[in-house]
Amino acid sequence: MLDEAEPMEEPPRAAAAPARTLVVTLPYQGDAAATLGLAAYSYAHVYEAFRPLFERCGQVVALTHAESRLDYALQRAAAGGRAVAHLAFLPPHRLYVSARAANVAFPLWEFPDLPDDDFDDNPRNNWVRVANALSAIVCTSAFTRDAFVRAGVRAPVYVVPIPIAAPYFSLPPWRPGARTRLETPAHVFPAAGTPAPRQQGSLVRLAGRARGVFDRAVQPRLSPWLDRRFGEVGRAARQIWLARPSPLPPPDAGVELSGVVFTALVNPSDERKNWRDLISAYLVALRDVEDATLVVKLVVSPSLCAIELRTMLAHYHALGLTHRCRLVFLPAYLSDDQVLQLTAASTFALSATRAEGACLPVRDFLAAGRPAVAPRHSALVDYLDDEVGFVVASHPEPTYWPHDPGRHLKTTWHRLVWQSLHDQIRASYRLATDDPEGYARLAARGRERMRDHASAPRVLPRLRAVFEGLDHAGAAVR
Repeated sequence: MLDEAEPMEEPPRAAAAPARTLVVTLPYQGDAAATLGLAAYSYAHVYEAFRPLFERCGQVVALTHAESRLDYALQRAAAGGRAVAHLAFLPPHRLYVSARAANVAFPLWEFPDLPDDDFDDNPRNNWVRVANALSAIVCTSAFTRDAFVRAGVRAPVYVVPIPIAAPYFSLPPWRPGARTRLETPAHVFPAAGTPAPRQQGSLVRLAGRARGVFDRAVQPRLSPWLDRRFGEVGRAARQIWLARPSPLPPPDAGVELSGVVFTALVNPSDERKNWRDLISAYLVALRDVEDATLVVKLVVSPSLCAIELRTMLAHYHALGLTHRCRLVFLPAYLSDDQVLQLTAASTFALSATRAEGACLPVRDFLAAGRPAVAPRHSALVDYLDDEVGFVVASHPEPTYWPHDPGRHLKTTWHRLVWQSLHDQIRASYRLATDDPEGYARLAARGRERMRDHASAPRVLPRLRAVFEGLDHAGAAVR
């Protein structure tokens, strides 16, 4: 076993060729910034976290467009007599099952149930059918594993957590009085001398009242087909309205972070992230505290950034809340080094999520010794409790599969208790300011838990067990 405190070294270049070739299919390759927030974008990022470990298990070939390229890549890989395996980092309804190798899926799934019918007249949407055609399934949490087992999937199901990058474990502990400047565009509120654009907030409230009238008086009289068409028109109109030139001033060139810093990484278009509750709970909880800051890092591609940022800023102004605590929006893409710098400047990770298949930001912050304020449900159950953070109360409520255009209520996610989110934000702030030793103990326990749960030396044996299982089952094509 390698020392957990040190990153694992790559195999020397002169080493013999690995006995196995791993052909990986992905939704995207290339510019990481350009894919943020797009459908299934997280699969490519999870693959990048696994890639150093895959390279210790075999030769890796990564490609997109599996339907036209996968079989050829597998045939070439097997020509040299090596074992081959296909690793699919794609949602099951988008992956391609090859007859030329063992097919192993890495599904990221945040709901307690699996789609088990051919909705939208598409048999690929039946995840149970797709899963039963696979050689193995690798889940990144016990929660996801249980969903596949409950659904009656016959393929072997493994739990292999996503490995956390070694630099997070090496970040120095947070210290009161620390100051960090991030050189990235930032919208900071309250902005000194800049009045809030009240007209935009009024338009948002007017649109909300119009939607209420439509929901009560018009929608019940529409056929399902016409209701969906009205919805499409409404969404298109919203994008056109938000795409108009913004009346807001340009962002600051950078931002200095100090005091107690809460950080949330959110994709604004993802309803699971529940960022509206997150912002309102923070502003109400700490509105009179000058040394508190909430950093909202937008996880979105440059092509969508303007629309999503305007949505968030319009909502913020529509709240009409005056406050002395700071609220910072970071819309631009951050490099890995900048994300580490932001993590080091933070005191807590903050999440109001409704459902998670992994919740990578919370895991990374815990590994960095930054406790979390977050609910304990879905994949978060694997590692979050009041020994490493502040748990926000939540309850199941009905919802739909993210890829179901009919939005039928087939599963559940979690509705947060807003008051609990508010109270835990206040409690975490008090701990950081009034009990530094208590904060340090909480932070140390979080780092140690994540080292044991998802450091690379802990993950690697689990990953190797997957490939050994393929060999023992005779599933690999040689």
